[in-house]
Formats: sequence, C-alpha cells, structure tokens
Amino acid sequence: MKNIKSLTLVLLAIISSAVSFSSWALNVTASVNKTKVSKDEVIQLKIVADQKLDGNKVDFSSLSKDFYLGRPNFSSSVNILNGTRTDSSIWTVAIAPQRIGKLTIPSFDVNGVATSPITLNVTIDEQTPTTKDMIEVRTQLSKSELYPKESALLDTRIIVKVDPRLLQNPNLTSPEAPGLDIEAVGEPKQYQAVLDGMEVMIIDQSYRVTAIDSGNFAIKAPTLTGGVLYGNNRSGTTKILTLDTNSPTVDLKVDPVPEGYTDSWLPTSKLSLSQTWKLDSGKNVETKSVSIASGDSLTRTITLTATGLTSAQLPNISVSNPDAFRVYSEKPSFKSNDDGSVTMITKQVLIAQHGGDFTLPAVKINWWDSVNKKPAQTELEGLNVSVTANEVINAVSPVSSTTSSLPGRTIVKDSGSWPYIAGLLAALWVFSSAMWYRTSKANQNQINDKSPMSSINNASIKENLIAAIKNRDPIATQTAYRSWKRTISLSEEDDALLRNEIAKMNSAIIGSDKDVIWDDKTALKLIGKAKVQQPQAGSALAQL
Repeated sequence: MKNIKSLTLVLLAIISSAVSFSSWALNVTASVNKTKVSKDEVIQLKIVADQKLDGNKVDFSSLSKDFYLGRPNFSSSVNILNGTRTDSSIWTVAIAPQRIGKLTIPSFDVNGVATSPITLNVTIDEQTPTTKDMIEVRTQLSKSELYPKESALLDTRIIVKVDPRLLQNPNLTSPEAPGLDIEAVGEPKQYQAVLDGMEVMIIDQSYRVTAIDSGNFAIKAPTLTGGVLYGNNRSGTTKILTLDTNSPTVDLKVDPVPEGYTDSWLPTSKLSLSQTWKLDSGKNVETKSVSIASGDSLTRTITLTATGLTSAQLPNISVSNPDAFRVYSEKPSFKSNDDGSVTMITKQVLIAQHGGDFTLPAVKINWWDSVNKKPAQTELEGLNVSVTANEVINAVSPVSSTTSSLPGRTIVKDSGSWPYIAGLLAALWVFSSAMWYRTSKANQNQINDKSPMSSINNASIKENLIAAIKNRDPIATQTAYRSWKRTISLSEEDDALLRNEIAKMNSAIIGSDKDVIWDDKTALKLIGKAKVQQPQAGSALAQL
C-alpha cells in the first residue's frame, strides 16, 4: 500500500513539472488590422509576446523594401488577476504598401521564436491623388546654348499643393546632368503663397550650370521626395503617398570651341570694361592727358563685368607701366550680381619717380562673343602724363666763344674792356634774380605756415594717414604718407622706421608671404612723435 502511495506522488510531481514548463514557453504572434488594402494605405502591424522583453528584440528593417515605415512603438505591461500574473510586450508600427499585388510581411524572430508570415492583397485606388497632383516643378534656364566654360542660371520653383504639415521626411533633390557642373546659388527660399486661389508652399532655388564638354544635354530638374499623409474622409482610411522622383528635364546645347581660335578662351554673352583715374587730391581725371609733379600719384581703377562666367574664369589684368612709375597693386575684388554676371575690380597706384612725358598703356581684353559667335575685343584707353620735377633747377646756358660771320656785320677782333663790363652786369642780374626768387618763396612759405587754414590742412592730412593705417589700406597709406611728410619735421631715423612699417603692411596685406604679421601700433606711435614744420627766422637775404 505504501508503494502505491509513493508511486502516485512521483506521478503527480512529473505532471506538475510538465504543466509548469509549458507555462514558461514564449508565445509570439504577429497581426494586421486588414489584409485587403490599397497602395499607400496605412495599416497597423502588431507583434505581441507573453513575456516582458526588451524593445530591441524586434527589427522591422526587412519591411523597408516593400513598405513605407512609420516610427515603431513599444510597450510592456504586467497584469495580476486572482493571484495569476500575466506579462506582455507589444510592438506596433504603421506600414503602407508601396506597390500593388501580393505582398508578404515576413516572419520576425523574437527572442528565438518566429512569427508567422502575413500575405496582403494590395490594389490601386483610382481616387488617390498622384505626385503631379501634389507637387509641381517649374524651371527656367537663362540660356539654352553655351560654349565650354560658359555658364547659365537655372531657376527652379517647386510648388507644394498639400499642407506642409502632412509631408513625411521631405527632401529636396539636386539637378542632375552628366557632363555639366551644377552648383547651387545661395540657400533655397521657402514661403507661403496663393496660386490660382489655392494656398500653396513654394520653394525657389537657383543653380549655376557650367558647360565642360560640347554636346547635347538634358538637365533633370530638382524635385521634392518623401511621403504625404493622406486621409480619405469617405472611406475613413489613411494613406502615406510616396512622392516619386520624376521631374521635368531641361535641354541644353554646348557648342565646341571654334577651330582655329588661338586667343585665350573667354566665352561670354556680354563683357564690359570701365576705368577711372584719380589724382592725389581725389579729383577724377576726365581728359586724355594730365600733368603731375614727381612724387605725386595716380590711382587707376579698372572694373570688368562679364556674364556667364565665374570669378575664377575672369582674366588677370596685367599692365606694363613705364619704369618711371612705382606701382602698387591691390588684390582684385569680386562681386556676384543678381543677373548672373560677375564684376571684378582691380586698382593700381602709380607714383611718378622723375620728370618727363609718359604714356600709361591701354588695356585690351580679347573674348568670344557667344551670342554673335565671333571673336571680340574690348579696350580701355591709356593716359598721357606729363611729370614735372619737384626741385627748381636754375641753369645758365654757356655763351659760345665762337661767333659766326654774318653778312653786313663788322667783326671786331679787339673789343677792349667792354666784354668784361657786360659779363659783370649779367652776373649781377642773375644773382639778384636768384635772391629775389628765394626771398619771395620764403615769404610765401612763411605766410602759408602761419595761416590758420594751413594748420587745418596739416591736421586733415595727418588724420587721413592715421585712418588709412587703421583701415589697413596699403595704397591709401602710401599716398597719405607722401602728402603728410611734406608738412612735418621728421628725423631720418623715424622716416626709415615708418617706411619699414609701411613695407611690412604691404607684405602682410597684399603680399604673397602669409607668415608676415603686422599691427599698427608702431606706425601710429612714430606718427605721434613727428612735429609740424616751423618757419625759419629771418629772410633768405638775411641768411646770405
């Protein structure tokens, strides 16, 4: 009897263990809210496990090939009812089929347990709007025929005819065309507008299209990709409509470089040149010739504007000036204009070194007229400059001792003392004239130095020099320094130091050596030490 009881207890233990093991096994199910759907219609996929698991146990990336995926959501819970505990883990994600036909939601592995696959029947809904109903792309190319290295502006406008809040992961694509260099100009402009009575969102973007090789090209315009959340009020369904990447194309023809063309290749539909000449005083030179003194400067500013070219393609304007001028050149500055053209401004300061008559050369630019398809040349006139020496030179021409015989005249061989008397009178006349000139010049300088206006001018010249140094303008500093130096008393040592500081500024700002470091403290300190010239006591005659 005891043996029977023992056997019964063993059997009960085995049965209890089997029931307990079955309750520990993981159960996982996958389900959708409907299996007959239309393309782009949103349905819910749910995966449920009867244990508490981590949210990363399910990977939905396998669905991305055939479905549009929303953001997955995970939750877990614990329920205790009548002493019985129930755990659950739930994953949900919104999906929308991207093509019609039979699509299969694959099996998912959840902690070693696989779910059953689900088959969907996907049809098309004729009432669903297309991409063309929601997105409109407009384009305009400034020029449909180019030459290699020439460029045109492509203006694009994308009109979004749905509520922007319904866009899912929107992305602006870039225009495409092999064989062309396409670069965005600035940032896209996005704004709301009313078009044909409908409120829309507009995205404007411009691109610079540069030809590389000749041939015929089709530029695929940019468009908006992503999805649109679409709800059908009549059926109560919600869809995520996928925006396709089809967009209009723009045709472009690139002509080859003409055979036999030997000049530098500069293709453009329009090129203009202009220049200004400016004196030390700031006054513009309006004539074809001008007179200046040695040490004075002329500033030549040349402006070149070309359409359909980039700043890197503009030519380097090189001018061979006479050796009688010291030349300081600024680095060219560039400006992009709204019409797609580029402007380059170059500036040279020419300082006359000695007297004489000189011709500053003309400037010629050879280019290819892409509108009329022929070579062209644009020229700027030069300038005739007469330079007078700054020093007054009094020279007396020697009298030849040989006199030619003229008819009707008597040759006197012995003139007695008269030639000596005449020579003495002439020497006295030259001496008195020189003394009168020096006296009048000294008196004039004394009057100028004592006048209030002279002090104001000296201060203004000094302020101009200080401003030019603080503005780090090498050319303006050179010009102002020459004018200021005439008004002050500066030692040779300080003059050498100041010239050295100006040279350092030139190297640091417009030179090619990037290692030169310069600041204005030393130059400004030296300028502060200089004293205004004072008139000398007494007249010129008193000093003799």
